[in-house]
Amino acid sequence: MLAFRRQDRPRVERGEITVTYRLWRTPKVTAGKRYPFGDGAIDVESVDVIPAALIPASDVAPSGCESIAAIRELAGEHTRTRVTADTLLYRVEFRYLPASSGGASVLPSARDGGRTRRPPDRPDGTSADLPALLARLARMDARSPRGPWTRDVLRLIQRSPQTSARLLSAKLHWERLDFKAHVRRLKRLGLTHSFEVGYELTDLGREVLAASRKQRRRRASPD
Repeated sequence: MLAFRRQDRPRVERGEITVTYRLWRTPKVTAGKRYPFGDGAIDVESVDVIPAALIPASDVAPSGCESIAAIRELAGEHTRTRVTADTLLYRVEFRYLPASSGGASVLPSARDGGRTRRPPDRPDGTSADLPALLARLARMDARSPRGPWTRDVLRLIQRSPQTSARLLSAKLHWERLDFKAHVRRLKRLGLTHSFEVGYELTDLGREVLAASRKQRRRRASPD
């Protein structure tokens, strides 16, 4: 569970703080899960471990801090630990879901095995949560130090199903483990399947990729 300073809690609820760095021995939250927060919930989108030296400048504003130095200081504050460039920190990316948007009502429970339920499909056959998924992928792209990546990875998997992560990552010039970590984020959204060798898109993954293409074409076409 994520705890925040009293002065930061309203900013979390307003969506101003969406990234936090923690000095944990083991992770306290899991990507893809939701945790109660105030009247709503925090939806954890990713949990990564990085050395403090690699905190990107783009994380300063969404962390609610004034500088990278302030992020380091805050991360070590609760244990009174000095965070150096080599200190490993957990980078947690999340979004706040107010109760009015269903944040409190969709929390995982023991009754459903900790899994959130996918909304029913629309009469036209498209997924009821497709706009939300596209918006979530856009946020993941916007907040990533790599820049936009979700569509590239989905398209690569579609073109090269059940191909080893080593070969796929080489096509993007990524490290293999970094590539696999990013694919796991897509898998938690229900967009990919994992096989003994490689991956494939799920039906939802193909639907999202097709919708993303249409979205890009609309933006590119003149009014």
